[in-house]
Amino acid sequence: MPVKYWSRAGIMLTAWCDAACACCYANCGPDKHLWMNNDQALEIWTGLTEASPHGCRVHLTGGEVFGRFDDLLALCRAAHRAGLGPLEAVETNGGWATDEGEICRRLAALDEAGMGRLTISADPYHQQFIPLERPRRLARVAAEVLGAARVRIRWQTWLETGFDLAGLPAARRSEILQRHAAGGTDRLTGRAADGLDGQMQLRPAAAFDDNPCNETLLRGRHVHVAPDGSVWPATCIGIVVGNALRRPVAAIWRDLAAREGEGGLVGALQRRGPVGLMELALKEGFVDRPAGWASKCQLCFHLRRHLAAAAAAPEELGPAWIYGARLPETTEQK
Repeated sequence: MPVKYWSRAGIMLTAWCDAACACCYANCGPDKHLWMNNDQALEIWTGLTEASPHGCRVHLTGGEVFGRFDDLLALCRAAHRAGLGPLEAVETNGGWATDEGEICRRLAALDEAGMGRLTISADPYHQQFIPLERPRRLARVAAEVLGAARVRIRWQTWLETGFDLAGLPAARRSEILQRHAAGGTDRLTGRAADGLDGQMQLRPAAAFDDNPCNETLLRGRHVHVAPDGSVWPATCIGIVVGNALRRPVAAIWRDLAAREGEGGLVGALQRRGPVGLMELALKEGFVDRPAGWASKCQLCFHLRRHLAAAAAAPEELGPAWIYGARLPETTEQK
């Protein structure tokens, strides 16, 4: 079965975010001062558009891309002028939405620049940091400016019935987050791989044997691109199949297709899933967790984080900040 063309991509413009959610699979936060510049974003966007015969729908994500709105708008306008796209969506947590007039101005400008949809995050994780009144205000005004069909809420029920967690006792906050995570809507990778499995059924690593990841790694039509250009298949953030600022996207796709099932970390995951990484990780001192794991993705992330720290597969794991390494005090991706 051939590797599928990538027809949907998330360009991650930044790792900076005004929240540090427990669910964040990209490990974003206020301390991650890393931004892709617009020339790089346009280069990557162009490569994604040209690589697939079916075209590629792009969404702009982070981090929090509204942290530099003028740059975001300039990028959207440049892509629109260049005929790139379509720009499927722009994602935000709504923390900036304090003034209705400013919301209208920004959304009208993005609409004119070709934005298809606005996606707003609303859940108990974000509401530890972002007052719920802000995404509610943003959703209401966005429906008026863009039309309700072009506003997507993740999650609608929480937006309607949720509450702020910032003032709650720590034990109560933890209980709410654990209960929400047990609902199965979150990927247990990145920051979510730690501490959200308290109400989940745990199984030994052997239970995930013979559970290959080839469908996700090779058959998925979705990729993400990090601020440094790293290309991640689907939602497997931190598994690098190439760098779109060093090689054309089409060449990265061809290389992945040509080496299907071969060696390396990606090959092991294709054949056996995370258990395929276990032998290598054990050689590097990994200690299996006696209590077990809530999902194969959680196991995979813990194995990959250990291997990344040991520099066991530097070309296939990264960037380092995904796995918890500190970023230097920079503000731009060079």
